[in-house]
Amino acid sequence: MKPHCHILGAGAIGGLFAARLTALGFRTTLIERDPPGKQRTLKLVTGGHEERVSIETESPNARGPVTLLWVATKSHAVLAAVSSVAHRLTAESVIVSLSNGMGYHEALEQKFPNRLIAGFTTAGVARVPPDKRLIAGQGQTRLGWWHGQTLPPDWCEALVTSGWHCSWAPDIQTGLLEKLALNGVINPATALLDIPNGALLEPHHRAVLDTATAELCAQLVWAGHSAIAASLGERVQRVLQDTASNSSSMRTDRQQGRPTEHEEILGYLLERLGPTDRRHCPAAPLLQHWLSELRQPAPDH
Repeated sequence: MKPHCHILGAGAIGGLFAARLTALGFRTTLIERDPPGKQRTLKLVTGGHEERVSIETESPNARGPVTLLWVATKSHAVLAAVSSVAHRLTAESVIVSLSNGMGYHEALEQKFPNRLIAGFTTAGVARVPPDKRLIAGQGQTRLGWWHGQTLPPDWCEALVTSGWHCSWAPDIQTGLLEKLALNGVINPATALLDIPNGALLEPHHRAVLDTATAELCAQLVWAGHSAIAASLGERVQRVLQDTASNSSSMRTDRQQGRPTEHEEILGYLLERLGPTDRRHCPAAPLLQHWLSELRQPAPDH
């Protein structure tokens, strides 16, 4: 029997996964601070084709146990969001985090030990408020236990055999760091330059792209992740080509005056990755400048 899925975060990724899980036969409920009613109808648009999916909704204060909790909030809101439903979690509850960045998993694991599955997705999806989701690409989704257990839960088989490219990763932390490195180059650049992803490949932006990639590669090598550094340049190019018309989440958040995930992405890479003694850490003047800029209030649009 498939577990009842509760999803925290009704944004782009949360809405997409609510629809995906429903299509796979999971009972799915969106947990929202101010739910519009007992149900929300999401409109998924792929290549001009629109599909409507009805999803149950409820507030964090609703009663009843939460067996399988999917978290798709912004990374800086993860711990508070999960804490808001802590009264509904049991010893058997499993938490699946799909939020960007790193650094919050440790706090989540400490508060809710041995129940965290970390994950990420490269699906391209944008939210058009309130209920439309524009899907630019199915992407890849990877999940794995944060605390090192290798065997997936039984319900994971339905996801792996689905058509949306989900896989189980026994070493999920490596996969998370690979995606973090990509985001560390692409997201701050597109947010601060206010350009879509593909514009980074234009000749007048290439020097910035190459410098950022080189600085981050040096950070990764110093921190002991040479294999990730070796493929970073090629992977950045491929992602920019595949998502050329997309706007990064950091750019969109900055445009709309919302807090960005710069601390969980660039802050983590520059200040928390690798040895605690950072005296011999290679300089990264461009990336440090970006982090300083992102820590300032965004200009009015």
